[in-house]
Amino acid sequence: MNILSNAIDALEQGNGLSVIGDLPTISISTAVTGDNCITLRIADNGKGMTESVKKHIFDPFFTTKPVGQGTGLGLAISYQIVVEKHGGNLLFSSEPGRGTELWIEIPIRQGNKHQ
Repeated sequence: MNILSNAIDALEQGNGLSVIGDLPTISISTAVTGDNCITLRIADNGKGMTESVKKHIFDPFFTTKPVGQGTGLGLAISYQIVVEKHGGNLLFSSEPGRGTELWIEIPIRQGNKHQ
């Protein structure tokens, strides 16, 4: 939910869409990848991220939102849940003026646990 919420926030900023006249858009897709992985992709056509922002997006308390509008914990918590708790990956791609895409890769089965 934190990732989806950030995509919505990026679009609500309303300026810097990839092409003038584009409708604000969020795309969500899922796929089974490899033998034991599910991938969820969330992409927006917002203003994208600069290199300086990309270096810190998973850092606790880092936010690009105005004071009082963000805690800077959403992506840090998402990273902890996906990577540390589930043994998955949380990756992203973003360029200024071209939007952002984050993808979550989670193992279908973890370790030797029997379900």
